[in-house]
Order: sequence, then structure tokens, then C-alpha cells
Amino acid sequence: MADDFKYDVFLSHSSKDMEVVRPIAERLRKDGLRVWFDDWEICKDDPIPSTIEEGLEHSRVLVLCMSADAFGSEWARLEAGTFRFRDPLNKERRFIPLRLDKAPIKGSLAQFLFIDWLGSHQQEYPQLLAACRSQTQQLAAEEQVVRKRIEKGIFQLDYKAEISAYAFGSDGKRALSGAQDNTVRLWDVENGRCLRTLTGHVHHVSSVAWSGDQRLALSRASNDRLVRLWNLGTGRCLRTLQGHTSGVRSVVWSTDQRWALSGSWDKTIRLWNVETGRCLQVFLGHTSYVRSVGWSSDKTRILSGSHDNTVRLWDVEDGRCLRVLEGHGV
Repeated sequence: MADDFKYDVFLSHSSKDMEVVRPIAERLRKDGLRVWFDDWEICKDDPIPSTIEEGLEHSRVLVLCMSADAFGSEWARLEAGTFRFRDPLNKERRFIPLRLDKAPIKGSLAQFLFIDWLGSHQQEYPQLLAACRSQTQQLAAEEQVVRKRIEKGIFQLDYKAEISAYAFGSDGKRALSGAQDNTVRLWDVENGRCLRTLTGHVHHVSSVAWSGDQRLALSRASNDRLVRLWNLGTGRCLRTLQGHTSGVRSVVWSTDQRWALSGSWDKTIRLWNVETGRCLQVFLGHTSYVRSVGWSSDKTRILSGSHDNTVRLWDVEDGRCLRVLEGHGV
């Protein structure tokens, strides 16, 4: 099981980047993750290669800190530690490239999505933290945020329409709601103030979902055949995801924010490229409408639940149904 590893995160870096990586290690540890950081784990008389190998073997996530120094004389050693985490057959491990400077990314790593650590880190750190957490840890963190808000006090939203969907932001400071008045609203949870109203849907909004970096949102309305992508900073609808032939029932982001899944009354699931709005794959097989969809942690599989009383497991790349889970009654 992924949660049985001794370490949540292994930080792989050049020795010359020690002081840059140390604050990352400290911050991840402060947020409850078990971090393997060489300055903490390697003692004076320890055999360095075997100590590193042991740390890699017992770590769930590898964060590879890429820099001009890392791409130098130490690169062969750093890259060698990544292969078990890049193996698509090893579903329990994750590989996260973290770019520390503007050095061109080397070799086969250029194909991977990376987290850019060049700015203020206000957006990047929550993305890194969420990627390093297991699903169990992420759910627990979100529950804790909600609990703190409830303990702090209850406020009344100044809102007359019936609310049919809501979602907290990962920091617990903002929330999204969808309502019978066909709008999505962004709220300041501290004081209950509406920060922005997103308009464009022609039916009541019944699902809202934050992106991992909290800058974008997806929403769907009850009888719309489309999903809308919103810029929460401007309130502008960036694009619509069109293709379903009946109303959309559910929508969910991938963890890297590149893709989205939607399930519909038309009995299909669609895979979307969020940046372009293009439908990449249509999953066919359910005999009734699709109520819910979800990703595996490595984004190679999806699950869908349907009114036909089945759950289906799908291969993302070719759209095949790998397994039908039957047993639920009406």
C-alpha cells in the first residue's frame, strides 16, 4: 500500500543546491509529511550510496530538484534514482520534477510536467504539497480545513437563490458555490463576502470544481451539454468544453490540471484537454447515465459510476473498459 512507506517524500538534489532545498524540506515536514532529506538522514560515518538507496526504496514520492548544478557532475547519480519512480508499472510511486532555475531541462525529463520554483512560491507550494500527499493525507487535510472553519464560527451568505453545489478551496479561505440562479459565485469564507459572480450558464449550476492551483474552476449546469472553464481572478469564462449530447452530470480535474473528465446523461465519459478545450477520448459502455467519475493517482485509469448500477474501470490512453464492477442493487 502507498501509505505504508517509511517516507512520504525523497528530495533528490545537487549538493550545491542544499540551502535552496532545505526550506522546501522544512516546509513539507511542517505540513505533516515524512521527508527524506540527506542533511537529516545521512550521518557522518554512514555509507552514502547505500543510505541513499535505502531512502529511495522506502519513499513513496521522489521530488527531483533540477538546476544547472544538478545537471552537472552529479546528474548521473541523481537521474539513476528516478527510474523506479518513472516506471508506469509501479503504481504506488510518484515522480515530481521541480525546476529550481532556468537551466534547460535535460534528456528524457523534458517530456514530464514540472513544478516551476522560480517565483514567489505562493501558487507553486500548494501544488507541490498536494502532489506529495497521498489521497488519504489530502482528504484528511481538506477535512481539517473545513473543521477549523466550522470551529471558528458560522456565517450567513448574503444570497437568496437555492445553492445546489459548493466546494472549499484547499486553503480554506475561499469557497465556490453553484445555484439555481444559473451563476457560480466565489466567496471569502472569513467574512461571507461574495468576491465574484461568474455568469454564462443558462440552467442552474449543479457542480463546481477548483483547479489545484486555485486560479481556475470548472462548472456544469443541470441541463447544459457543456462544461465551463473559469478564470477566478477575472471572472471570465475562458472556454467551454462541448461534445456531450445530453446534460453533464459530473466533472473532475486531473491533479496536474491538464485534463478533465466529465460524465453525462448521454451515458458517456469524455476526457478533455483543458488548455485547448479538445475532447481527447470518449468512453462508451454504460447503459444508463453516468453519475460520477474519478482519476487514479497516476492518471492512467479512471472509474465511473452509473445509474446502470455498475462501476467501470477504464484505460485512459485507449478508452477500453478494463473491468465492470457489478453487485449494487437498485
